[in-house]
Amino acid sequence: MNEESEQFIVYCHCVRSTTGTEMTIPLPPTVTPETAVDYVGNEFDWQFLPMSYKVVPINEVNISKDLW
Repeated sequence: MNEESEQFIVYCHCVRSTTGTEMTIPLPPTVTPETAVDYVGNEFDWQFLPMSYKVVPINEVNISKDLW
């Protein structure tokens, strides 16, 4: 992973259509715009659908160094 890709974290806001449950998850750097829907679907057994994405600079996020 290069230094440029580590400057941002992409968060995905998801909704479970059957219950209206919402969650926001960070996406791994390997997930691209083309693979985001499949990633969320496979990760959560197609129970959650991605609704929106937010790109946040890493220096504005309060996380541990090893997110994944």
